[in-house]
Amino acid sequence: LLMLNVAPKELRENIARANGYLRRGEVARALAAMSAALRQFTGIHLMRGPRAELDIQISEFLNSLIHHQAMQPLLDPSGSGKPKIIRYQQGKENILATVLDGLARILTSSAEEEIRREAETRLERKKSLIETGTKLIQEGQLAKGRAFLKRVAEEFSDDEGIRVQVGKIFEANNCLVEAAEMYEESIEHQPREVAAYTGAIAAWLQLHEFEKAEKIFMAVLRTFGGHPNTYGRMAKMYWDWRKRDKAEEMAIRALQGNKEQPEAKAVMEAMQRR
Repeated sequence: LLMLNVAPKELRENIARANGYLRRGEVARALAAMSAALRQFTGIHLMRGPRAELDIQISEFLNSLIHHQAMQPLLDPSGSGKPKIIRYQQGKENILATVLDGLARILTSSAEEEIRREAETRLERKKSLIETGTKLIQEGQLAKGRAFLKRVAEEFSDDEGIRVQVGKIFEANNCLVEAAEMYEESIEHQPREVAAYTGAIAAWLQLHEFEKAEKIFMAVLRTFGGHPNTYGRMAKMYWDWRKRDKAEEMAIRALQGNKEQPEAKAVMEAMQRR
């Protein structure tokens, strides 16, 4: 029978890893590492000194584990401060590994459940803020309603497209200034969000805020380059703004790219009638 005077490197590393994970609060990973170490133990014959050293490390791990707060719901559900003890016995490494695997599975599934619950709660809160804000605006309590909707954009600012979503709600409820400002905020945070530019331009044009619409058009050209439809819409804006020369210039640019661009054609026809 070959007796080793040093434990295999992989075994020592797994035990060290298990203790490191536990200290960092990564309990499921700690359990998996210790379980792997215990399974490696089977079939290895160590001399008494190195064996005793590893036994102490495993026992210390188990002692820290049962007192870890993440384990309380499983090992001390009543909060008595006296958790169930997980003992380590030589020769029964496989049984202990199976116990640790089971605990890791329970921990992982309860962590996933917790994440799912948090996501649901968050979604409910978002829905509730949007519904309250919309209802207040519809009841004529504009300032309050606006505050609720702006809070949605702030609180859920990491959600993809949230500002465009809030902008559309403002727009649907005829709060065009708020809609335009929200779309502009979206442009700042996500410069390639096409819907934000489209929304901001539409809102400012409806309000006859031509200078503000022009500023967004310029940003579109900088970000996405020129396109016949962009030039066509700019031609119409300049025409409505009574800037005849600019309207003509943009209409020509649009028609160079697309002879059938509708807004540009309409502007040219209107000019010929004048």
